[in-house]
Amino acid sequence: MVFIVAIIALALLGIMGLAASETAHLNILMAANGQDTRRAFFFAESGANAGHEYLESAIASVNSTFYNDGTPATNASAWASAAFKPQDFPIKWHRHRTGATHVRAGFIETGLVPGSAVHGGSGYGSAGGGAALGGTFSSYLIRSHRQGPRNSAVEVDLGWRHINQ
Repeated sequence: MVFIVAIIALALLGIMGLAASETAHLNILMAANGQDTRRAFFFAESGANAGHEYLESAIASVNSTFYNDGTPATNASAWASAAFKPQDFPIKWHRHRTGATHVRAGFIETGLVPGSAVHGGSGYGSAGGGAALGGTFSSYLIRSHRQGPRNSAVEVDLGWRHINQ
C-alpha cells in the first residue's frame, strides 16, 4: 500500500515539475521577445535622431533630394499612412547582422513664424517676441523603422520644424 502511494506521489511531483518547466520556458521566451522589442525601439529612435541630423545637413548644403525633391517619395502627406516598404527608405542606419534601421524624411508644410517681423508686417498682431528672427518655417516628418529578430516591428515618427532665416 505504501508503495502505491509513493508511486502516485512521485507521478504527481513529476507532472508538477514538467508544468513548472514549461512555465519557465514560456517566461524566458516572453522576456527575450520584450528585450528584442526594446532593442528595436532604441535602434529606431536612434535612426530618427540620425535622420534629423541628416535632414539639417541636407538643408544646410541645399541638397533637397532627401527631403523635398517634388516627388511623392519625399511628400510626407503622401506616405505618412502607407505600409512599410524598405525600398522607399533611402537611408540604412545602424546595420546589425541582417537588420538595419530604415530612415526617410518628407516635407509637410511651410508657414510664417508666429511673432516674426514678416508676420507682424503682414497685418497680424505681433507680440514682438522673435520679431528679430523673422522668416518662415518648414515642417518635416522623419520616419525610422526597425524590424526586430522575432517579428517585432517598431516605427518612430519625429516631427521637425526648421526655421528658415
